[in-house]
Amino acid sequence: MKKHYLAATLLLLSTTAFAEGGVVTDASTNLIFDYDNISQEEAIEQLDECQDIAMTTQTEEASNKGSAVSGAAKGAAAGAAVGAISGNSGSDAAKTGATIGLVSGRVKGNRAAEASKQNNQQAYQTVLRNCMTDKHFVALN
Repeated sequence: MKKHYLAATLLLLSTTAFAEGGVVTDASTNLIFDYDNISQEEAIEQLDECQDIAMTTQTEEASNKGSAVSGAAKGAAAGAAVGAISGNSGSDAAKTGATIGLVSGRVKGNRAAEASKQNNQQAYQTVLRNCMTDKHFVALN
């Protein structure tokens, strides 16, 4: 009877030692990855590694903010030119044209910045998911 009890205890202990697993979550995207047969520390290390790789896909957003300002300035200049052609250079038409051009240019620049931000997020998520899948994690969302 003692042999069976000892064998059952050893089997239970060995199963418990290998039954590690759980989930890790990427905080910026809320992607959740399930893992088995590794410790939580190892899972976190592998997530960190994949996050570093995914960060290499990011483009600089400062240039996008610059494009919004540049677009606004170009729009204002173009609007002022149109207004000046239709009236005197100091006229209300030139001022109105500059204002319309400024707003239009700013809107275009903001759209470009938002599109760039979405592209960055999508690229990051794709690379992170592929990296974690390659490391035998299961993406849950």
